[in-house]
Amino acid sequence: MVKAFPPVVRFSGLSFSYNLAYAIFGGLTPMVVTFMLKSSPMGPSWYVAILCGLGMAIGVFLLTRKR
Repeated sequence: MVKAFPPVVRFSGLSFSYNLAYAIFGGLTPMVVTFMLKSSPMGPSWYVAILCGLGMAIGVFLLTRKR
């Protein structure tokens, strides 16, 4: 993340990225989990599992990408 922004705007860029992701997932999670609970009582666990799988896939992609 440090290399993603020039030093002049690094703090602002990192804080904006963090807060944007927090707002998107923090705002959508209650609605998505409520919707998933209507179809299955395991809805919240599926949501967490999907996000963990997505995070692992992105991590593997970033590790294997040439720098």
